[in-house]
Amino acid sequence: MKLRVVSPEECVFEGMVAYVAVPSTAGEFGILPHHASEICTIESGRIRVSEQQMGVTDRVFAVEDGYVQVANDEVIVLATRAIDTSKVDVEEVAARLSDLESQMGKMSENDGRRAYLYNEIAWCKLLLAQ
Repeated sequence: MKLRVVSPEECVFEGMVAYVAVPSTAGEFGILPHHASEICTIESGRIRVSEQQMGVTDRVFAVEDGYVQVANDEVIVLATRAIDTSKVDVEEVAARLSDLESQMGKMSENDGRRAYLYNEIAWCKLLLAQ
């Protein structure tokens, strides 16, 4: 089946796969070829992809909220943010996380920017999770 992982900035992945597991808001959602048509929401987490056979994870994508559509042996993931985890610069993300946490610690509880920083910290932690 065909898989496309798309964010507003770019198409992160497009190719043929044997199995996809996505972090839906109702729990992890596994998709095999000939799956029934479906649309559901996804939450921040990791998409696991098996390119040749189920049970072997060949690629992992970190995603932040969005939707997945399954129809006609095609899976389309539309995410707010998405990245192939093999392309993550761990040192850069760790430094950014440290900086964001430092900024958060200096803000008052009523500062409106706290929500933005909270989301950025959560994204960094997702990228660093093994």
